[in-house]
Amino acid sequence: MDNGGHPVQRVPAPWTLKAESYLLFLKLGELPKRVYAGLEAAWEDEALGRFEGPYDELMLIPGNFSVPCPSAGPLKIPKEALRIARIYVSQRTTTYNGRLNWNIPKHLARFSFSAPITPAGASPPQDLTVKVYAPDTEEGDGVHPFFACKLTPWRWVPSVPVNMGWVPISMKHVQPPIPEPVGHIRAVAAELENQKNGSTINAYDISPKSEVAVAAGTDRWCAFDIGGKVKRARGCWVEILKAGVVGDEQERYWPKGVKPWSFGGWMEDAVLEIEKPLEWKL
Repeated sequence: MDNGGHPVQRVPAPWTLKAESYLLFLKLGELPKRVYAGLEAAWEDEALGRFEGPYDELMLIPGNFSVPCPSAGPLKIPKEALRIARIYVSQRTTTYNGRLNWNIPKHLARFSFSAPITPAGASPPQDLTVKVYAPDTEEGDGVHPFFACKLTPWRWVPSVPVNMGWVPISMKHVQPPIPEPVGHIRAVAAELENQKNGSTINAYDISPKSEVAVAAGTDRWCAFDIGGKVKRARGCWVEILKAGVVGDEQERYWPKGVKPWSFGGWMEDAVLEIEKPLEWKL
């Protein structure tokens, strides 16, 4: 496939993803400060959509936002929809393509899980500790995570299959155009030159330098639905752990005061479907 002059393989929408997922619910009275990463800080402009209310999930999805519509055109654009404000991932390919396909503001980070995913037919672990670290860190360097939680799956009720089509809430997302960082074009050119010289790039290189090359920007709005099915879903208790990173350093990666509820969702063997987006410009 033609990558359009970029070292990362292009993977257009739609996508079908297999996953084990954990949902942490929260209720926001107002949009937290620094809910967006620095690169997407311009999204705070209400002309790009005003925060309309809470919706419970972690990605981070604060809730519904109003959607500005183009002055002309027959596009079926919702008046309000969910918006992914922050999302951290551990791989370059999904960062690059998620930004280009759907304007999802993906950034790189390092993840730590205390237990592996739950195989079919097996019981989940007694509990699971999840830690997320800044991208310029390595295991064993003593750096604290900027987000950490312990999830304890419910064992007194059996897991059940769930079809996301049953959810009585719209899963329609609308994402504003996404900016690219300073130095993006130079970083892409440098990686392409390295490839010509025989160097290979690790898809799991989460260094800040690596992120600049994959943090592609766009100039159009995107609307898309997320659907799918979960073979085994259950509830879980949620305990937010002390992150260790405080002050401006923590808020650089995670907004202050965002505290999920004490219970959440635990979804095993999920298949998520992200459709090809509807696109428009204002």
